[in-house]
Amino acid sequence: MSRIEEALEKAVKMREMTKEVVSAEEPVREKEPVREKEAVPPKFPEVTPAFDVGLMDKHVVMLTNPFSHAAEQYKKLRARILRATEQNHHNTIMITSSDMGEGKSLTSINLAVALSSEIDHTVLLVDSDLRNPSIHRYFGIQEPRGLSDYLKGEATLPELLIKTGIGRLVILPGGAPTEKSAELLSSDRMKTLVQEMKTRYDDRYIIFDTSPLLIIADALSLSSCVDDVLFVIQEGRTAQEKVARAISLLKGCSILGVVFNNSQQNISRDIHHYYYRYGSRAQHMAPPGKSADENKP
Repeated sequence: MSRIEEALEKAVKMREMTKEVVSAEEPVREKEPVREKEAVPPKFPEVTPAFDVGLMDKHVVMLTNPFSHAAEQYKKLRARILRATEQNHHNTIMITSSDMGEGKSLTSINLAVALSSEIDHTVLLVDSDLRNPSIHRYFGIQEPRGLSDYLKGEATLPELLIKTGIGRLVILPGGAPTEKSAELLSSDRMKTLVQEMKTRYDDRYIIFDTSPLLIIADALSLSSCVDDVLFVIQEGRTAQEKVARAISLLKGCSILGVVFNNSQQNISRDIHHYYYRYGSRAQHMAPPGKSADENKP
C-alpha cells in the first residue's frame, strides 16, 4: 500500500471516530427564550473619585479627631437635628451665617459626617456657596466641577456627585465660581433639583452649605426651597446687630436653631474621660432668641 493510500485510510478512520464521539454526547438543548429583566427603579447616581483622606483639613473633627469634645458636640447637634426633623419628614437643611468666617462650612461638613454615620440615614452635602465654594478644599479634592456646572446645563448630575467612602456621605461640590450665583440658585432648574433630591430617598438628609446672609443674596434665593435653616454664630466675632439683621431676612423660614461656634466656655464635668480628649472648640445649638448657655446639654 502506498503512502498516499495509507494517509487516506487514516483520514477515513478519524472521521468515523469523530462521528462516534458526537453521537455519544448528550443532545444539544434548545436555548430558552431570553426573558426581559424587570425594570429596576433608578438610583441616585454616585461617582467614586480618587479621594485622599490624608489631605483632609484638621478642623473636620468628626474624622480627624472623633473623640474630641468638639466632635461630641456635633453628635449632640445631630441628635437634636434628627429629633426636630424626623416627625415632619424635613430633610433639606440650609446652613448659613450673617458674615464670613463664622464656621458655617465646617458646621455643614461635620454635621454631614455625623449624620452619615447613622445606620438609618444617608447624606448628600451640597456646596451651594457658588461665589466661594470651599467644601472640596476641606476634603482635599482638587477643583472639581459641581453645582454651578449643572445649573448652567454644562454637566449632568452623575458626572458631579462624589461618593466619599466616609460613612454614607456623598458630596455635590460647588463647581466653578460664578457671579450669577443668585440667579442660578433661584432658577427653576435649581428648584426642580432640590425637590428631586428631597423626594428620591426617604432616608436621605441634604445639607446645603451656602453664603452668608449679609454679604450676597444667594442664601435668600435658596431659603425658599429648603425645609429648615440652621444659623451659625461665632463667639466673640458676630455682632448682635448683625445677627438680628440676618435673622430678620429669614422671616417666613423655618429656623431650626442657632449653632454657637468656637465657644471657649469651660467644661464643668468630665464625661467618659477615658475615651474623650476635651479641646477648647465646642458647638452648641440653641433655638432662636436664646443663648447657647441657656441650652447646655
